Amino acid sequence: MKITGIKIHQPAGLLRLCTDSELEGWCMGLTPDISRRLVEQMAPVIIDQNPLDRERLWQELVRLDHERHAALHGYIDIALWDLAAKAVGVSLYRFINGFRNRIPVYKRGTGLSPDQVMEEAQRAQHEGFKGYKITTQRSIEIMVSLIPHLRDAMGPDFYLILDGGGQLTIADAIKIGRALDEADYYWFDRPRPANDTTGGKQVADELDTPITAEVTTPLEASQVMSTQSADHIKTGTPYSGGITDILKIGRCTEAFGAFCHLDGPGACDGFAHGHLLGAIKNAPFFEWTDHDNPAPIIKNPLQVVEGHIQLPSGPGLGMDIDLNALDNQTAEIIRT
Repeated sequence: MKITGIKIHQPAGLLRLCTDSELEGWCMGLTPDISRRLVEQMAPVIIDQNPLDRERLWQELVRLDHERHAALHGYIDIALWDLAAKAVGVSLYRFINGFRNRIPVYKRGTGLSPDQVMEEAQRAQHEGFKGYKITTQRSIEIMVSLIPHLRDAMGPDFYLILDGGGQLTIADAIKIGRALDEADYYWFDRPRPANDTTGGKQVADELDTPITAEVTTPLEASQVMSTQSADHIKTGTPYSGGITDILKIGRCTEAFGAFCHLDGPGACDGFAHGHLLGAIKNAPFFEWTDHDNPAPIIKNPLQVVEGHIQLPSGPGLGMDIDLNALDNQTAEIIRT
């Protein structure tokens, strides 16, 4: 089997990796600008290559991305994995490793005021979500006051997380973190900027609540883990790459006994992250957001039922594409 071309439907955002067989690999979520750059820069590396040689192609595409300071290879990598799983007729999570097919879900909040946060968290609990994440977009004093009040309102068995957005000073992160310690929050997401191993370690050493550091490469993950500048890792597709990248990051963190948290729904309207979570033991939750409106071309969007998403059983990513809707959502096809 050989790769014969790439077609990207816009504005639908669907990448189709074509081969000399009837099989195609798919990835969703490409913008027109990304599509044009990908076809121009990445396609020459993969045309006429065997799509099952994923590791070799990944090495070539990552090198090219680094040379051009781009972040394009993840879309092709996801399509390659989708194609490989389709070739053997199994769901992608099972093709990778096959750990579970039902993933617990927490809700990422958007509320900016304490009342909005409380309302969102209680609604999430009522809807069956397993937890709720606060985003820090208010004063430190308000945050420190809100943290215990939210725990009291939600009870001891509901997972609570706070996202620092990578923007807190060391002193503010420690102050908030100590409030999280007292209120038994599950983890403290991104208190410090990415790659701040020194500041991250200062915060991590002061707190009982685990903190995460955001990484985009397996090398960054290994540096965070070896320097103990965070307890866990935060990453995701497509900004950190594709399936191959996240598997390497996840296995690195697992070797250190740490979690690999995935950021939001990720590529392919959550299908890529869903399958990764189905294959990685040390990734505990799917992160759901209110803006997760499914693409109109997907007939079987992921849904939260009783606080979980059920992974599709179809081959590959399992996305059921409505071809009529795809035609309606296609103003142009960017292709090799």
